[in-house]
Amino acid sequence: MTTIRRFLPVVCIVWTLHSGGASAADEEWLGETVMLKVTAVPQVGTRRIDYLDIDVPATVERVQGDWLWVDSAWVRKADALLLDDAPAYYTKVINGGTQRTVGYMLRAISWLGKNEYENAVKDLTVALRAEPDNAFFYRLRGSARYGKHDYDAALADFNEALRLEPNNLLAMDGRGCVWIEKGELARSLKEFNDMLRIDPRNALAYGNRAGIWFDMKEYEKSLSDLNRAIQLDPKLSSAYANRGRWYMKHGDYTKALDDYKKSLKLAPREWIAYHGLARVYATAPVFEAHIRDGKRALEMAEKACELSLWNDWMPLTGLAAAYAELGDFEAAVKWQTKAVALSRQERELARREVREQLECYQAGKPYYDEPIKLKDEAVPTTELTGGEKKAAP
Repeated sequence: MTTIRRFLPVVCIVWTLHSGGASAADEEWLGETVMLKVTAVPQVGTRRIDYLDIDVPATVERVQGDWLWVDSAWVRKADALLLDDAPAYYTKVINGGTQRTVGYMLRAISWLGKNEYENAVKDLTVALRAEPDNAFFYRLRGSARYGKHDYDAALADFNEALRLEPNNLLAMDGRGCVWIEKGELARSLKEFNDMLRIDPRNALAYGNRAGIWFDMKEYEKSLSDLNRAIQLDPKLSSAYANRGRWYMKHGDYTKALDDYKKSLKLAPREWIAYHGLARVYATAPVFEAHIRDGKRALEMAEKACELSLWNDWMPLTGLAAAYAELGDFEAAVKWQTKAVALSRQERELARREVREQLECYQAGKPYYDEPIKLKDEAVPTTELTGGEKKAAP
């Protein structure tokens, strides 16, 4: 189950609409992922707030005349940057010399939004030379190293952030996510429980604790935590994606598709929902064969790989599954082989599943899901038995 990350803190504030209607040109902003210029002055009604209190990168949800609703405030269009344009803008800020450290921090955040983790690590390392006791920078670099699957280095950064700020909830969340990837489920569970003792309404803690319950086969607890995360933060895109995976693994593909699409709408630059849709369309089991659509699976999988820069093992498994569903086993073997190579430092369970899928494609067979059986629940088909997944006959 994919862990949930946030880069900047969220400020919960009530918003009011600016006057004016949305033109056709305004509509082009809707759904775009943006950063903010360092001179931006977000507003809530007539009150101005610091641009650093906006959770970015963020999706534009509303447009009113010259204003965009971004995360939790209105921002002028002239102060917004499309994510793809943001690194060049922050480079100019850095070269200007007066706000170099802020420029490096914001450029790093834009790299994180683009999944360019190595660039983010480099920028944050420079920022830390200027401010070696900045817990926020350590936490951000930990997120970048986590994205690179460099879990030991990420853990070191999260630990340092927590040494500087013992109750830094986002650093605790990052450390809990690392423990999950290292297979230390008891440590991870304690981390998220500690977060919830400090903040009982922390959506991130519920969303990520759900992944531990899932791995422990405590499926009802997992779904309960995901529902609670979404209740507390209806914009938490990864919680919808993870609940989509929960429904998919339990045989409710209609609900899975709905949640993946919600996640995609909230975070169109995140690859996880595209990957989830690819898996549904490529690997739906026998009793849901009508859902399978190889062409749509391939479209979703290619988008997931593009957003993950073609160097994350999980989206590549979706691409391989899509090719297998289309009967192109040569391409399926090619991409699954790359996924096997990239997953070498993951947990044994993940590595085993990736290898099993490769064996299916090498045998000229597609790979279809088998739903998990809950307690006292019948699997909706007698054609699939045993294990989490099986190859198609």
